[in-house]
Amino acid sequence: MIKSISLIRRKAGVTPEEFRRHYEEVHAPLALTCLPGLKKYVRNYVVGDVFGAPADFDVASEFWYESADDVKASLAFYHSPAGQVLRDDELLFMDKDSIRACRVVECGGEVAG
Repeated sequence: MIKSISLIRRKAGVTPEEFRRHYEEVHAPLALTCLPGLKKYVRNYVVGDVFGAPADFDVASEFWYESADDVKASLAFYHSPAGQVLRDDELLFMDKDSIRACRVVECGGEVAG
């Protein structure tokens, strides 16, 4: 399984509530119907500060794929003329210039405590 995480900030002038509503009601359903090979898509919304420092993003989005070929297919669609629908929608509520993304490996499990 391949997993990537994107840290996404809302566009200036968009409230956290508007951002979340648009992401959940418009963008995520659109992405789920468009992106080939996407197996799991999770949005983790920031709800508060951690250790007194505010986050500089509003959501950490997780994208899960079975294979590198699935990742390539999704990226190919996203950058194709047909993917313009996703790119245009992102401009409505995301600060695209601030997005940071990386491929990750998930390790560990429950923390004892």
